[in-house]
Amino acid sequence: MSLNIGDALSSGAEKLTTTGGIQLGVIYVLLQLLTVLGTNSAVTSVAPPAGTSGTATTTLSLPIGAAGGAALATLGAILNVAFTIVALRALNHDATDLGSIPGGVTDDMLKTWVFLVVALIVQGIAVAIGFVALFIPGLFLLVSLIFTQVYVAVEGEGPFEALSSSWSLAKGNRFPLFGLGIVIFVISLLASIPTGILTVFSPVAGTLLTYVVSGFVSIFSLAVLIDAYQQLEGGSSATTTETDDDDVERLDDDSGFDYA
Repeated sequence: MSLNIGDALSSGAEKLTTTGGIQLGVIYVLLQLLTVLGTNSAVTSVAPPAGTSGTATTTLSLPIGAAGGAALATLGAILNVAFTIVALRALNHDATDLGSIPGGVTDDMLKTWVFLVVALIVQGIAVAIGFVALFIPGLFLLVSLIFTQVYVAVEGEGPFEALSSSWSLAKGNRFPLFGLGIVIFVISLLASIPTGILTVFSPVAGTLLTYVVSGFVSIFSLAVLIDAYQQLEGGSSATTTETDDDDVERLDDDSGFDYA
């Protein structure tokens, strides 16, 4: 089955605008701010930023020192991985089920978290090597391994099994998946225009709006990814069933007996 980009985008928008989708967006924004506050606090405590006139520039940070900032940033990173699992599992439900964040999205969290971290590290290294070697192989690997997180979070697969499953599912649909990625990138770019304008007049407000927009666009992107996964996985299952049925029919014809 080929990927329908329009259906994926429509499903992503529909899920984002549900109560559950909005809740996921708010949580992700807060987690981004937590991570940024920690990172900025650690950096500014070591090297305070200065403007062109020597005055301190406005930065989202807390007076908690380098150690406190590093601890906060680490906590944010850990929670962000866990949240990715929660979001993917929640968005795997129909929009009609997203009146709130569904139950069961935190099952087997520790094991799944470890699997996802390992998968992300392996995936990141592979894609980075592809980009360093030649730009095209990096894009090829990026598209081929795009469903790795879904297989870990939703299907409960191990990291290497998930990488293999993503490769198989993307096969034959890499160009449509690349096109879908381009569309999402353009949407993200357009959504960031108001934040850039606001930043000119108010750096703090612009920065905050940037994280809000980024958070909700990220949830939209995950919802689109899930729909693409469901489309291709559904088509793959249908093809497998069709093949099995054909095998049974051939067996019936050859043997004279009905084994169905």
